[in-house]
Amino acid sequence: MSILSISHHLLYSAMITISLSLLSVSVGAQKNIIIESQPSVDKLMNRFISNGKATETIKAWRIQIITTDDRREMEAAMSTFSVMYPDINMDWKHVVPYYQVRIGYFENKNKLMPFLLELKKTFPSATPVYDNVSKRSLVSN
Repeated sequence: MSILSISHHLLYSAMITISLSLLSVSVGAQKNIIIESQPSVDKLMNRFISNGKATETIKAWRIQIITTDDRREMEAAMSTFSVMYPDINMDWKHVVPYYQVRIGYFENKNKLMPFLLELKKTFPSATPVYDNVSKRSLVSN
């Protein structure tokens, strides 16, 4: 090994050591970050947090796979869907005189469209709906 390659090796090692030292200092410094804000900002933030805790539901996109006045038809659709997609959340509600079966939770309409197109092969009346969804149901699924 020549003197030049040894000096390059030592220089490279020194640079690595310095970089790691700086990295550990910056990581250690992140533990002690203190954020100061104006009281008006704190008040708004606390109001935002309180409102979030107070509301039980949020708006989300779902797919309504069937709307029917025949309970047996609704149950058959639910059975078919659960066999095809056992891991996707599904629930139904009765809005007199109709039974509605809704599936999934999507943050926007664009994200549900590919799945909706696939579902329409089996459930031609499937439509996107903007629904009030329980926060608990989102967390549990």
